Amino acid sequence: MLKKIIAAAIATAFMASVSLPSATIAQTTTTTKDDTKTKKTKTTKKKEPSEKQKAARKKFSDCAKSWGDHKKTTGEKGRKAYNAYMKTCLKKNT
Repeated sequence: MLKKIIAAAIATAFMASVSLPSATIAQTTTTTKDDTKTKKTKTTKKKEPSEKQKAARKKFSDCAKSWGDHKKTTGEKGRKAYNAYMKTCLKKNT
C-alpha cells in the first residue's frame, strides 16, 4: 500500500513538472515614456598625452620591439625573461 502511495506521488510530481512550462505564459513588457528617456552624460574630449608621456610610450614600444631580436640571439623564453629584459631596457634608455 505504501509503495502505491509513493509511486502515485512520484507520478503526480512528474506530471506536474512536465506540464508546468506549458501552463505558464510569458509576460510581456511594456515601456512607458519614462523608461525610454536616456540620461544625458557629459561628453568630454580626451586629453592629448603630454610630451613626457609620448616619450615614455615610444621608449616602451621600442624596447618591446627589440625583445624579438634579443630573444632570437639569446634563446630566452617566458614572461620572467621578458620582464627582466624590459626592466633593463627601459632603465638603459633613460
